[in-house]
Amino acid sequence: MRGRATDGVGQRLLAGADRDHIEALERFGFAHEVIGRQAIRALEPELSDRIGLAVLLPQNRSMMDPYRLVLALALADRFAALGGQIERGEAVGFTRTDAIREVVLRDGRRLPADQVVICAGAFSARLAKALNEPIPLETERGYHTQIMAPGITLKHSLIWPARSFMITPTGGGIRVGGTVEMAGLDAAPDWRRAKVTLRHAREARPNLEPQQISEWMGHRPALPDTLPILSPSARTRGVFYATGHGHLGLTHAATTARLMGDLITGARPPIDLHPYRINRFQSGSRSFAFTRPTPTF
Repeated sequence: MRGRATDGVGQRLLAGADRDHIEALERFGFAHEVIGRQAIRALEPELSDRIGLAVLLPQNRSMMDPYRLVLALALADRFAALGGQIERGEAVGFTRTDAIREVVLRDGRRLPADQVVICAGAFSARLAKALNEPIPLETERGYHTQIMAPGITLKHSLIWPARSFMITPTGGGIRVGGTVEMAGLDAAPDWRRAKVTLRHAREARPNLEPQQISEWMGHRPALPDTLPILSPSARTRGVFYATGHGHLGLTHAATTARLMGDLITGARPPIDLHPYRINRFQSGSRSFAFTRPTPTF
């Protein structure tokens, strides 16, 4: 949506290992430009003089206000208008035979269902285990600091790989985020990680004055091969999985919705989903097969 993204220029700060990233950009034809200090200063005058080289990504985008996007799309209202009903609760189990029958909630309610989509992010592994279909899903915990009064202007998203953090403009200030922490779903947040990324951000932006800040920790659902699972269950008819998008949940959301819609309704997806099957981690795994007739195109 116009007005919700940056002006289209992402700036990636170079480190020694970034040559591999540049080669990947060149190999797959992504627009980019290596720029020096003078060009960097023209784009971001307040950036530290320590930054003498960068890669400019003119097609890069970042979401300034995800909440406003959700409100603008009015997805819940559209769902209800089509006859959908929203139930709030914590799913803790299922009733099933060879097919799914019910979703069991912690408060004791049982929701009849002949189709269920497991799309609970990093918590999807617990639900898959309840369906006797364990997946090697782990949480990559990330931290960010929202700064409502930063004392600087920021036009572009900045990534500094050597310091493992990113600064991006948001609808209410700027956000500093990064790190990967493998600590499971239940461990208390380690707020030192947020403070480290903020300290690194001040290296890149010496005039940054972090005022009116809030810290946040979230779970990224990660799989060993970095690919998501977009798949019908290999064990229970009527169960589907859409999880494991790692750091790219928002980026892949619309595409995932399109592909899962095809899987669930029996349409033929526009791409081969074999690499995303749920049982690919099992020894001697086989391709899943669509159980419904697919139309001929």
